[in-house]
Amino acid sequence: MTSATGPHDPIGPPRSAGPSAWPDAGATGTGGPSVAHPATHPDERPAGERLHPDDRPDERTARSERLEHSHLAPPPGPARRPGRGRTWAVVVLSLLLVLVMALAAYLWVRTVRYQEYADALEAQGRSVGGELASLRVQHDGTLTELAAVNEQLATAQTRITQLADEKAQVGDDREVQRQLVDYQERISQAAANVASALSTCIDAQNQLITYLEDAASYDPADLARFKTDVQGVCKAATDANAELQRQLAAGATG
Repeated sequence: MTSATGPHDPIGPPRSAGPSAWPDAGATGTGGPSVAHPATHPDERPAGERLHPDDRPDERTARSERLEHSHLAPPPGPARRPGRGRTWAVVVLSLLLVLVMALAAYLWVRTVRYQEYADALEAQGRSVGGELASLRVQHDGTLTELAAVNEQLATAQTRITQLADEKAQVGDDREVQRQLVDYQERISQAAANVASALSTCIDAQNQLITYLEDAASYDPADLARFKTDVQGVCKAATDANAELQRQLAAGATG
């Protein structure tokens, strides 16, 4: 039977590809003819969805499945910053490094200052030790000098007494007797001055030795000032002794 549309066309012209009047079988579950969706021409697909003719059959199949189900994939989540944890670790390590370096610098400075302080104490100790040894030698000399002065005074008085007796026996005038008495008084006064000055010097030296033995407990300025005072007192004793020796050398007629 020949159709009006042309030979060998038993069905007629194709039906419009518009929306189907039949309900969707997958949605209702009652069955029915399914609507054939027109296939997209490979050249009309986006560049990322086109099949490459050089792909192998299995690669083309896998690529086709990925393209068909790509609309079912969940949307990608926000990109995570891969370096955030590493950045915090670097910051923490940097801070720790700075703290360690600061602590090391502080300890180094403290060590240097302590070493300088120890060196200063050692130098001061050596200085005080030298002064103490020298002062003890001077003190021993002062004691010896005082003993010598007392001995000289006793010898001088004995000699004056002998001269007075000699002058009296030979009948010398009273002027000679007066000179001997005056000489005895001058020698006695000079010897007393020396003895007093030497005693004060000895006491001051003893006190200074006590201070120097525990120099760390006293102010260095106070020690220096007291040392100067002791030197002044002992110099006065030395000057008095020099005057005594001059008187003794001059004799009764000096």
